[in-house]
Amino acid sequence: MADRASDNASSLQGLAAILAALSLALFAWIQAGFVRAFSDAAAGQQMLDARIGGYEREDVVAMLRYLRDHPDPAAILHSMYLGPELVFPLILGGLLFCLVRLIGPGGFFFGRPIPPGATTIIFCLPIFYTLVDYVENIAGLLLYPPAAPSDAMISLLANLLPIIVRLKFLTLVVTVILLARFAIFRYLSPDGSRPS
Repeated sequence: MADRASDNASSLQGLAAILAALSLALFAWIQAGFVRAFSDAAAGQQMLDARIGGYEREDVVAMLRYLRDHPDPAAILHSMYLGPELVFPLILGGLLFCLVRLIGPGGFFFGRPIPPGATTIIFCLPIFYTLVDYVENIAGLLLYPPAAPSDAMISLLANLLPIIVRLKFLTLVVTVILLARFAIFRYLSPDGSRPS
């Protein structure tokens, strides 16, 4: 039984390593191949997807107007959505899920053990991140050229995109913070178990 658990942990570690390498490669491809190319084609303007601090409705509308008049940056953004952004959210979400599984949610909040329901929610965070990232990408495909959305669709997506991007980054940050907390807890636990 212990050998089987050890084999499962080793398999999960191998999968996490592969997903980490793929995530890093895709992130580098997105940054070097699309974010930088967009900035160069847009005379230094940054694509909204690269703004970690988020953006507002007015930024979405301004970007839409800009991309309608500038086909080269619009083509770069569209290619990114239909290229590495097709798989990056899934790969990163899979990596986060594997890390949560490897580290294993445990410990205490306010002197009480983490309840099973909270553990389930913690395991759902990487899945939620993946879904929200795909929703953001789909919204971008529906909004920016070559798409030709109606005024009602523009208004809806311009209002939703800032909320979606904040949810995406919030989910990612909470997941990373929880991973760090659980890893520290395991490392400092009295039974001496160390994270794998």
